[in-house]
Amino acid sequence: MKLYGDEFRPKSFYRGLIGWGYGRASDCIACGQCEGVCPQHLPIIDLLKDAAEKLDT
Repeated sequence: MKLYGDEFRPKSFYRGLIGWGYGRASDCIACGQCEGVCPQHLPIIDLLKDAAEKLDT
């Protein structure tokens, strides 16, 4: 995954979050509870699937 032309920084930041006890994007069970209350009406499940493909490798 490249963010502003940089591949190392986003993956490093993500791994840091995991190290602090936050869950991986692939931990999503697609229950839909988050999408039902999202004030921005974001497709969170699809976004997490995409993030898991790019970051959980």
